[in-house]
Amino acid sequence: MAEVLIQRDETSRIIGLVVRNLGMETIAGASVFYLLWAVVGSLTDYLHVPVGSSETDATYLTIDRSDAHLDREIDAILQTLVRGLKLVEKEYPDDLLVQEATIGVEV
Repeated sequence: MAEVLIQRDETSRIIGLVVRNLGMETIAGASVFYLLWAVVGSLTDYLHVPVGSSETDATYLTIDRSDAHLDREIDAILQTLVRGLKLVEKEYPDDLLVQEATIGVEV
C-alpha cells in the first residue's frame, strides 16, 4: 500500500510531502506519481518555486515557502494536489493511504 504524508506548518500551509511504497503497478500508485510530478512541474516551471526532493526509503518533497507573494498560488496548486490524492484514496482505499500532520516549530 502506498502512503502519502502531507506535512503542514503551524499555519496549515503545506510545506512538504513524504511518499512511501509508491509502485506503478497499481492505478493508485501511477495516479499519485503523475499527480505529484504535475504539481512539481507547475511549481517549478510556472511559479519558479524551488521544490527539493530526495529518495531513500521514501520520497521526500519540500516546498520553498519563502516568497510570501506566491502564497495564494502555491496554496491553490497544493490544495488541488491534496484533493486529487484524497479522491484516489477514496477510489482505491486498499492501495493508498493519505495522512496529514502538522510539523511544529521547535524553539
